[in-house]
Amino acid sequence: MKKVICTLIFMVAFSFAANVQVLPPKGADFAPDAPDIVTSIVRAAVSQTGNTPVENESDEQIRTSIMTMGNFIVVVCEHVNEGTVVGSGKQKAISVDELDVAIENAAKQALTDYSDENEDSEKSESNNKKDENFAYKRPTRNYVSYGLGIALWHNYDFVDSENGKEDMSFEQAFLLHYARIFEVDPRGAITIEDNLNFSFGKGWEIHETFLIGGRFFFSTGIVTPYVGAGLGLGIQWDSHYDDVDEEFAVGLATNAELGVICFRNSALQLEIGLAWDVMWDGFDDFERRFGAGSFYIAVNY
Repeated sequence: MKKVICTLIFMVAFSFAANVQVLPPKGADFAPDAPDIVTSIVRAAVSQTGNTPVENESDEQIRTSIMTMGNFIVVVCEHVNEGTVVGSGKQKAISVDELDVAIENAAKQALTDYSDENEDSEKSESNNKKDENFAYKRPTRNYVSYGLGIALWHNYDFVDSENGKEDMSFEQAFLLHYARIFEVDPRGAITIEDNLNFSFGKGWEIHETFLIGGRFFFSTGIVTPYVGAGLGLGIQWDSHYDDVDEEFAVGLATNAELGVICFRNSALQLEIGLAWDVMWDGFDDFERRFGAGSFYIAVNY
C-alpha cells in the first residue's frame, strides 16, 4: 500500500513539473563570463523547484534582469507562461559576492509561491528597523595591499649651542607600502597602513609610520577616487644629526591621502595613491617635525 501511495505522489509531482526555458540574462556585465554564471545559477534554481531547465523554446520561460540601484544590486526574475508574466521574484545584494544567493532566491520566488515567507520577512524587517543600526551587521570586503613608490622626505631645523645650526634637509627616498583595507560600506572603509621610506647617500634616513584611519569613496564604479586620513605612531632615524645625538625619534604621526582604485568590482584591484604624513619627535614637543610626501602604486587583493 505504501508503494502505491508513493507512486501516486511521484506521479502527481511529475505532472506539475514543467520544462522551463532559461532566457539569457540582462544586465549581467560584472564579469566577462557573467552571463554564463547567471544562467547556470538560474538553471540550478529551476531544478531545485522540481522543474526541468531547457535551452530550446518552451511555453514556460524564466528571464532574469540585473541592475544597480544606489548601493545595492537588484535581481528580478520573471516566470513567463505563453508570453504572460505569471510570477516574479526580486532580491537585493549588497555586493557581487552575495549575488549568487540573490539570483537563486529570486528565481525560486518567481517559480514557486513564497508570498507567505516574504510577508513574514517584511513584517520581521519592519519590526526590527528601529534596532537595525545596533543589530544589523553588514559584511565587509577585505583587502591586503602591497605597493612600491617614491617619497620626498624632510626633517627640521636644529640649533645646537656647540655645533651651530643644522638646516632642514629634503631627501628623495624609496617607499614600501603595506595596508589592510576593510570596506564596511560601498562608500567607506577602515584602513590600517604602514609606510616605510628610506634613502641612502651623504645623509640617509629611515622614516616609518603606522596609522589607523579611514577612506571615503566618491563613487561605486569600476574606477573609484578616494580621500583618506589616519592617526598613529611614527619612528625615524636621521643621520644628519649624528653629531648632536638627535638622530633617533619616535612619536605621534598622522597623514592625509588621496588616490584612485581601478577595477574596484574585482577581487584583484590596482591602486594609485598620493599621501603626506607627519610625525613628531616625542609626545609633548611639536616643534621637531618630520614629514614625507609619497607616491605609490599598489595591488589590492
